[in-house]
Amino acid sequence: MNELLELQIEHNRGRAKNALQEHLIHKLLFPKVFFDADWDGEKLDILAVDRAGVGDVHGVRLVLWPSDLHDDHGYSAYLEKAVAAAVTEFVGFRGHFRYIAVICTVPDKQQWIPSKGLKNQCLAADGVGRLGMFYVDVSEEDAEVKVLLKAERFRSSKEIVELSDRFVAQNIANWEYREEL
Repeated sequence: MNELLELQIEHNRGRAKNALQEHLIHKLLFPKVFFDADWDGEKLDILAVDRAGVGDVHGVRLVLWPSDLHDDHGYSAYLEKAVAAAVTEFVGFRGHFRYIAVICTVPDKQQWIPSKGLKNQCLAADGVGRLGMFYVDVSEEDAEVKVLLKAERFRSSKEIVELSDRFVAQNIANWEYREEL
C-alpha cells in the first residue's frame, strides 16, 4: 500500500472516530471517551464509559468500506462478510454496549443495510443484549453518523465494573466533561 493511500485511510478513520465521539457525547451522560483503547488486551477503536467514568462501558470497532469497491454489485457482499467477521471477533468483549461502525468514504454511495441474518448474529446467545451498528459517511465536508441497528445492553458483571474502574484510573480520556472549580 502506498503512503498516500495509508494516510488517507488514517484520515478517514480519524474523522469517523471524531464523528462517533460526538454522537456518543450527545447520547451518553458525561462520558469519558478513549480512542485506540487497549481494554485488557482487546483493541478498540473507541471506548466510552458513561457517567464520568463510573457507568456503562461502550466499545466501538470500525470497519472501513474500501473506496475501490465503487460498483454496487460487490460492495454489499464484501461489507456483509467484513461486518460479520467483526461481529464474531467482538463476541467476547466485556462491556455493556457493543457497536460496529461502517465507514463510507465514497460520495453519493447508497447506504449499506445489514441482512436479517447479520442482525440475528448481533443478538446475545442468552437473549440479553444486541450489538449495535453505525454507518459513518466521511465522504462529505461534515462526517455524518446514522444508526443502522440500535444497541441493547448486555449483562453486567463484577469483572466489567472492576476492569472499568482500573482503566479509567490509569488512562487519560480523549474527551471528558470537567466542571470548573
